[in-house]
Order: sequence, then C-alpha cells, then structure tokens
Amino acid sequence: MTLLREVTERPLDPGYAEMARRRAEEGAAGAPSGRSVRSVVTLLLVAVLLGAVTVVAVRDLRAPRPTVAEGRTVLMEQIQERSAEVESLSARATALGSEVDGLQSGGLLPPALQEVNELDRLVSGEVPVEGPGMVVSLTDGSGGGLVEPGDAPAESRVRDADVQFVVNELWAAGAEAIAVNDERLTSLSAIRNAGDAILVDLQPLNGPTYTIEAIGDPEDMQVEFARSAGLGFLQLLSAEYDIKNEVSTSEGMYLPGAGSPTLRWARVPQSGATAPTAGTPTGTTGTTQDRSEEDNG
Repeated sequence: MTLLREVTERPLDPGYAEMARRRAEEGAAGAPSGRSVRSVVTLLLVAVLLGAVTVVAVRDLRAPRPTVAEGRTVLMEQIQERSAEVESLSARATALGSEVDGLQSGGLLPPALQEVNELDRLVSGEVPVEGPGMVVSLTDGSGGGLVEPGDAPAESRVRDADVQFVVNELWAAGAEAIAVNDERLTSLSAIRNAGDAILVDLQPLNGPTYTIEAIGDPEDMQVEFARSAGLGFLQLLSAEYDIKNEVSTSEGMYLPGAGSPTLRWARVPQSGATAPTAGTPTGTTGTTQDRSEEDNG
C-alpha cells in the first residue's frame, strides 16, 4: 500500500522533478546555461568550417587545369584538320565522278568497255531499270479481325524474315532486279528489323503493306515461284498469322536505281599485267597476294 500511495502521490522521480525545476528557474531568469552556450558556439564553428571547405572545393573544381585545356586544344586542332581533309577528298571525289561521267557519256570509251560498263551498272543496281515482272505484296494482319489493325499482336505483322524469304525465292525464280517499296536491292543490301519497322539499307519502309517488285520473265518466274517454297510460305503466313498476300504479274514496272556503290579499295593495274580470266572481276588479277602482303605490313 505504501508503494501504491507513493506512485499515486509522486508519479515523477525526484531527480527529474529537480531538473525540471532548475530549467524553469533558468528560463525565468533569462540566462542560458553554459552547456547551451557551448553547443551554440560549436554549431557555429562547424557551420563555418563546412562553408569554408565547400567554397575551397568549388573553386578547385572550377579552376582551369592546364593539362585539360591543352588536351582540348589538341583535339580541336585535329578535328579541324580532319574536317578540312574530308572536305578536300570529297571535292576530289566529286570532280573525279564528273570526269568519269563525262568519259562514259562522251563516247570516248571503246564500245566493248562501254558495253561492259553499262552491264555492270545494271547488275550492281546503280541505274534504274524497267520491264515486265512479278509483284508480291505482304500486308500486316489484324489478329484475325478481332482487334484494330494498329492493336494487332506482333506475330500478325510482317517481319524482316518474311520479306527476306520472299526476296530470296524471287531471286531463285529468275528475277533480274528487285525493289521493296521502291528501295532497290543490290548484292550488299540488308533487310533488318528495328523495333516494329523494317529497314532496307537503313531506310525505313512504310507499312502496313510491303510491295516486292521483281523484273524478269513473268511466266518463268511464276512457274518457278510456284514450284519453290515461296507459295507455301505465303499460305502459311495467311493461315497462321492472318498476314494478307497477293501475287500478280506486271507488263511494265519501273525500279529506281540504288546510286553509285561506294568504292572501298582499288589500285592502278601494272603495265603488262595479264588479262583477268573468265569469271574474275576486272581489276582483281594479281591483287589478292599484293593486298595480303600490304595487310601484313
């Protein structure tokens, strides 16, 4: 009972009560304690020290460094030199291209060389061509007609592999020139996907319909295409993925040229060099060994 009475009558410990009384007296007198003064002074000193350290660090970071400035100057000089060199080489390439065009169109080349040159330009896809041929179109599906075309699942859209397969089958069927949505294909062309877009030589194609035009003998191409796996592949795309397709022939098509190919390596033939054998591209005789020796040092 004594303990309960003590707890009831004096709930606060005497030590805490004494400390509360002292603080009340100091507050009433308006004089802060020594400990409070020391705390305030310490806080001010720490704040001043942190501010000084921050100022020094910022000034050190913003101060220009000689090595960095020198490196930047060297890089700027190299960029200017390389840019001037590229401009000079581009101007020379343009002048040489104009000279070549003048030689080709001026009738200065021998007839045999002129004929070979024209054939090379046709085969490489450099110039436009026109004639009869075969047309295959692929159109994105709509998921079986249950959703909007734009919301169709990814498997119902035409992919780069689909276009590649049809193009390869047309080449095998006897096509002499092929273009996909007016993008001419050459021996160096690449058909790739970038997200949902199909690229031909890094040029995006406009969907949802992709038109593959192939110039050649229409009747022979139709027969060979029907005998190949191409027709079955188109039926599979239609049945499994709702990708619509259409195969037809045309008596007159125009395929644009791909432009002049980029010349990556060449050398002036030596005097008295033997002529290239059949099946060997012009200018390659004796260059394989020379080039390997140059690559080895």
